[in-house]
Order: sequence, then C-alpha cells, then structure tokens
Amino acid sequence: MAFLDDPERMQHRLAALAELERRLSFRISRLSKLLDSHAAKQLAPHELGLTWYRILMVLSIFGQTTAADLSRLMVIDRAQISRAVSDLLARGLLAQQTDPNNRRKKLLNLTPAGRAILSEVQPMLESRQKVFADLLDEDELMALRSAIDKISRHLALELEQPEAAPASMAAARD
Repeated sequence: MAFLDDPERMQHRLAALAELERRLSFRISRLSKLLDSHAAKQLAPHELGLTWYRILMVLSIFGQTTAADLSRLMVIDRAQISRAVSDLLARGLLAQQTDPNNRRKKLLNLTPAGRAILSEVQPMLESRQKVFADLLDEDELMALRSAIDKISRHLALELEQPEAAPASMAAARD
C-alpha cells in the first residue's frame, strides 16, 4: 500500500479513520460485517449460507412460521428470504404446508434433514457465542446487551417495525 511509504499520507488516513470510528453506526456496521463474515466462514464447510442457518435456527425455536414473518422478525428483505426459503425447500431442509386458518399462507417448518444439519452446526456456533461472552466481564456484557436493546428498540419503533424490537423489551412494547 502506497500510503504506508508516505508518513504524512499515513497520518491523514489514520485521522480520517479516527473520524469514522467516532461514529457509533459505523462501528456497529463494521462489527456486524465482521460477525457475518466469521459465521459464514464457519458455515461454509457445511454448505450452509448464513441466511439459511438463521432461518433454520429461527424455525427451530418457533416451530412453524411464514416467510413473511421470518422477513419481519429477522429484518431481512422479503426477496432474500424468499430465495433462501426456496433453496432450503429444494435441499429438503424445510417443508411447507398450507395454514389451515388462512389458505393463502404457507407455513414453514424444519424437516428431519433440517434439524440434523442444524444440530451439526449448532455446537460450533454456540461455542462462538461463548468466546464472545468470555471476552467481556459480566458488567460489560450486561451493558452491551442493554445498549444494543436500547438502540434496537429505538430503531424498531422509529421504523414502525415493532416486531424487530428485542424480545427482552416485550413488556415495554405492550
């Protein structure tokens, strides 16, 4: 990199980077991208994309839901969810059935193959969560969770997406 050879240019770039890093949204966005890249790297040997994994994980918790609900809950574009669901259905990791209460809705749930691949990757990703939690002491972890919840709740309400607010703040939504 040419700027490494020029101390004045390097100083300018470091000052510009410091300015960016004063912006909380920049830092959160960069952390989000790092987290996604790290998870995707861990999932790659299992031929499982990150969005696919997240859909499987959510369905393992909820049991059954629609693609539209996944989109709202995960705050992921409906088209991206639709493509991922189609891929998961084709791979036999998800099953789809008509909602008996509303014939226009299609309910999604995990197949045995979906549960199997999830149980295969889950320990690795739970270990990852433990590493992150172990990097922080208890007070830091509580403060980080609280800060994330406050910002998430604010944005969810501002964007009129209350289902995207943290579940830990459900009482505040009611």
